[in-house]
Amino acid sequence: MNYPAENFTKRFLSSLAQVMLQSNTVTGFLFLVGIGLNSPTMLLGCILAILSSLAVAKLFQYDSNCVTKGFYGFNAALVGIAVFSLLPLSFISLVLVLLGGAFSALLMHVMITKIPSIPALTTPFILSTWTIVLIIDSVGLADPMSGSFTGSISPTLIDSLHGVLRGVGQVMLQDSWLSGAVFCCALLFSSYKTAVWAILGSLIGLLVATTFGFSQEKAMMGLYGFNGCLVAIALVDRYPNKYWLIILAILFSVLFTRVFEMIAIPAFTAPFVMTTWLMIGIVKLKADFD
Repeated sequence: MNYPAENFTKRFLSSLAQVMLQSNTVTGFLFLVGIGLNSPTMLLGCILAILSSLAVAKLFQYDSNCVTKGFYGFNAALVGIAVFSLLPLSFISLVLVLLGGAFSALLMHVMITKIPSIPALTTPFILSTWTIVLIIDSVGLADPMSGSFTGSISPTLIDSLHGVLRGVGQVMLQDSWLSGAVFCCALLFSSYKTAVWAILGSLIGLLVATTFGFSQEKAMMGLYGFNGCLVAIALVDRYPNKYWLIILAILFSVLFTRVFEMIAIPAFTAPFVMTTWLMIGIVKLKADFD
């Protein structure tokens, strides 16, 4: 028998797990723990945004299977976290969390039903959060808040390790190596291979950024690694034996991140989405010529 509370819990935790493209509810729960360890306020935003997205899915009677798998909630989770990375806790920010979570669910439904051939990934999160950033800038609510690297001028091995873990943590906008470590443990409950590639994606992103002379501070904060982390997770599942493609994709994700930085547009996970779409296109094009 499928009890309502059990079904709701599965939908909620699956929404968290899908942030890193996983379906394990334990993974989702540990993601919650990792967020809460770094920022209870972001945890609140995450929870409220998911609830908002699930309410929209229920109201419009979206496909139950998709809702249960967390497809309508994971973008909302990121939106809720992002709002509180931009604004302090207030009535206005809470409203933006709820509206942003709902809007991301609507966008996800459009992508699932109207353009099913294109994987939505975190596109609804990106569009929703860019909209929120525009609102914040136009109203003049606040400037984005950001963390900083507190290691030595010449990073030690420990600093670099923390930078890699921050890269995993920054997938959910957590500037904390401890949160990143918890996220890695969470991935282990879903897939050992996924956990390894998440770390590799962040590591390669950091190495590429430092090799090309990008900001050391941002590299150690994981800001050049988290999109590589997501790209690796997405592609290793889709193309399990094309390691050259995954490495190439991680490189592109770092370069795309740098481009967004140069044009002063918050990248969020756009480099991940753009890179993944590009690699899928390359594979399809190659298959057409073979």
